[in-house]
Amino acid sequence: IHTEMQMIGCSETEGAFDISLDEEDMIVADFIAERVVDTQPSFVDHVSFAKDAFQVAMGNLITCRINLNITQKALKDQPLES
Repeated sequence: IHTEMQMIGCSETEGAFDISLDEEDMIVADFIAERVVDTQPSFVDHVSFAKDAFQVAMGNLITCRINLNITQKALKDQPLES
């Protein structure tokens, strides 16, 4: 049994997206260079990704920033302590 995990994280200025299999990174999005980086070692059979993998990562980043904005507005006037 294998475990695949996708991770997306963002701030107002930064973003992170990676896909891992069995806790080993397979691809990581480089938002500055606007591409995904294959991080699989050369000695394994590579899992291939669609040519639009960066666009998928970018869509996830946009969704993350929308959710961040909604959360910031919702928590704006909340006290720091309950």
